[in-house]
Amino acid sequence: MTTPTTPEAVPSLPGQRAASPRPPATAERLGPLVHWWHAALVAVPTAALFVLGYRRRWICDDGLIYLRPVRQILAGNGPVFNVGERAESSTGTLWQWLLALASWVSGEDPAFLAVGLGLLLSTAGFALALYATCRLHRGAGALVPAGVFVLLAVPPFWSYMTSGLESGLGACWTGLSWWLLTRVRRGQEARETYLAAFVFGLGPLVRPDLAVVTACFLGAQWWVLRPSRRSLAALPAAAGAVPLAYEVFRAGYYGILVPLPAIAKEASASDWSRGAGYVQETLGPYWLWPVVPVLGALAVLLVRRARRQRRDRAPGRVPLAVLLAPFAAGLLLAGYVVRVGGDYMHARMILPALLLLLLPVLVVPANRVTGAASALLVVWLCAAVSPLRAPFDVRSTPGSFNVRSSDVEGLGDHNPVRTGTWVRNWPALPEGRRMLAEAARSPRPTLLYFDAGRRLHATPMRADAPYHVVIVGRHLGVTGAAAPLDAYVNDAWGLASPIGAHLALERWSWPGHEKFLRNHWVFAEWAVRNPPHRDLLRAGATREAVEAARAALGCGRLAELRESVRAPLTAERFWDNLTGAFERTQFRFARWPAAARQALCE
Repeated sequence: MTTPTTPEAVPSLPGQRAASPRPPATAERLGPLVHWWHAALVAVPTAALFVLGYRRRWICDDGLIYLRPVRQILAGNGPVFNVGERAESSTGTLWQWLLALASWVSGEDPAFLAVGLGLLLSTAGFALALYATCRLHRGAGALVPAGVFVLLAVPPFWSYMTSGLESGLGACWTGLSWWLLTRVRRGQEARETYLAAFVFGLGPLVRPDLAVVTACFLGAQWWVLRPSRRSLAALPAAAGAVPLAYEVFRAGYYGILVPLPAIAKEASASDWSRGAGYVQETLGPYWLWPVVPVLGALAVLLVRRARRQRRDRAPGRVPLAVLLAPFAAGLLLAGYVVRVGGDYMHARMILPALLLLLLPVLVVPANRVTGAASALLVVWLCAAVSPLRAPFDVRSTPGSFNVRSSDVEGLGDHNPVRTGTWVRNWPALPEGRRMLAEAARSPRPTLLYFDAGRRLHATPMRADAPYHVVIVGRHLGVTGAAAPLDAYVNDAWGLASPIGAHLALERWSWPGHEKFLRNHWVFAEWAVRNPPHRDLLRAGATREAVEAARAALGCGRLAELRESVRAPLTAERFWDNLTGAFERTQFRFARWPAAARQALCE
């Protein structure tokens, strides 16, 4: 006799217990009006966020940093910032390669593609997040909006939907991962389970600090599935296959274990007080503090409801691990941002943590308490977007500034979305363009450097240099966009300079900009043996300091560091880079040449 198909017959992972009966489909239990209401809860905020993001579309200087490696990849020079030097200047690995693929397929300006893809990906991420939260609470009947009002009230969410950075991809990955996590259940098909683990595992490639989100989501998946020993090994294998493979490539190709900006910004350092101020500078200007207790109370109610459902074994109950995973990930990520001291870009670094904390409460089950909370949030939203709240002033905080407002003012364009807009209009660049053109036509190699007044000057470069033009980049993105691909852009802040990134951190200053590669190092590496005296004076460098820096560059671990990124990439060089990557990542040297020479050469 044939056994009829039942909910208990849903296939499971090897060694797993059979699935419990699934609750009836939402459409069968809810009336059509509620169904359409839930559809509107997803569609209307998503459409509003798309419009808000489109109105604030732009690309910032840090977004332009991604574009030079993209151009180098398309030119056949590899994922590097400068030809002949293997430096990973892109924090978001997947974003860099996605832009390279899109540029190769379309032939369009990478800056324009970065803006468009960022807008589309972030919109998709917010839509997936809203849909997943509606699905999470599908057994509770009607839902009301709650945390989604924060997305609609806080302008940095709209600004970083584009900006050219990996933020849009990060929002999409977060929304997709949340949607996949809400679908996790015992008895789930193995293919869907491993796909979810694979997507969770991409977090470190989206941005390294998202590894904490990967860990929390994988932990929640394991808690719900309780897989067998064989499946327990398969899940981390699915999650870690691509990140681990890329880590091997990174260590062998670049010679270090993390993207270069993580070393330049000392991502493992601590400055709790500055980080706490950074969070206050995000929550304060947008009146977010009154919202925190309201959303916190809603989160407590959801947790209590999930525990009650678990105790009563109610059908369609929300897994407590799934509900808690984004809260845990958001708190850990926020704690990391506070620990490292925040960022110079207003609100940017705290937004991913804020989005994670909002995920389970974007919408909530409707009852008297949640209805009152939603009404309070509507009143807050109206006040937050009204003229009652003064716009954020770029000079109002000591630790960060509103980058978008600054860039728009400097460029004279409300929506700068093209590379040409930056190259033509950035105030500090016209003289640089002229001098780059003159240096390219000059019969002798030329070094372009800045004096203390940020004026650009030229000095003769050593004849055996592998480049015809070297230019110091204080604004790395726009300088990299203006300089030819075969010119060397010597990043003053270390984001694309292996030498500058490994300077020792001796003092805290502007977040992420504590390491400044002074001209005595630049002259030691590129200038002629005896630079003209007037150029040394303009550069603020003494001949003794330049000689000490030149000696330090040729000694010990600093010399080996230069070799690891500039020597031809043979199999032996790849192996040496790979095996020495940990020590090289930890290596720092004194910023003052005399101290560096003493430590490295004696």
